[in-house]
Amino acid sequence: MSEELDKNFSVDEEATLNVEEELEKMKSEPELEEGKTPEKDKKEKTKKKKKPSTEDLLLEIQDELAEMKDKYFRSLAETENYKKRINEDLKRERKYAGYSLANKLIDSIEIFNQALNMETNDQNLKNFLYGFKMIDDMIFNALKDEGVSIIDTKVGEEFDPNKDQAVDVEYDPAKLENTVLKVVKKGYMFKDRILRPSMVVINIKPGAQKEVSDTEQTEKRKDEQQ
Repeated sequence: MSEELDKNFSVDEEATLNVEEELEKMKSEPELEEGKTPEKDKKEKTKKKKKPSTEDLLLEIQDELAEMKDKYFRSLAETENYKKRINEDLKRERKYAGYSLANKLIDSIEIFNQALNMETNDQNLKNFLYGFKMIDDMIFNALKDEGVSIIDTKVGEEFDPNKDQAVDVEYDPAKLENTVLKVVKKGYMFKDRILRPSMVVINIKPGAQKEVSDTEQTEKRKDEQQ
């Protein structure tokens, strides 16, 4: 009798241990979401771990290469445009490098010319003036080599505001209106730029003169307002 009791007790003890082990396993395993089975969970993990195909990788590389090419060509175009602008600026600076010096010398040469054209009966002074005239010609020839030229404004031709500046107005009915009556000062060009316009007196009727002055005042007011 005691032997049977011992056997039953050992069987119950083993069953209890097995149940406890199963419970421990269930606790250690991660809980599955609702509607998921272990097989479905494994499939989803396999899908997540699936590597991209070779075609996908090639397409991705081609897109990156196209983007890099676009950036490269844009940078290249910007660099070329910058080089062109720099070259144009350098050419312009070299072309008009002597503009400032020529502008300063012109007035001095004009005063020098006025002194050389003075009339005298003194032979010694005439000899000095002749020598200075040669120096004046040498200076002006040097300026001509650098691009300075005289603006050929003639009496009787139509007034051109692009190269002439009206310093005074007079009226001669025997001559056409808006024409040059007198050249007060010669004008000069530096290559294709106006160094100094020709100072002229133009032929305008007294009534027209008032209209011109009114127009000039109106334009000045507009410029001041702007």
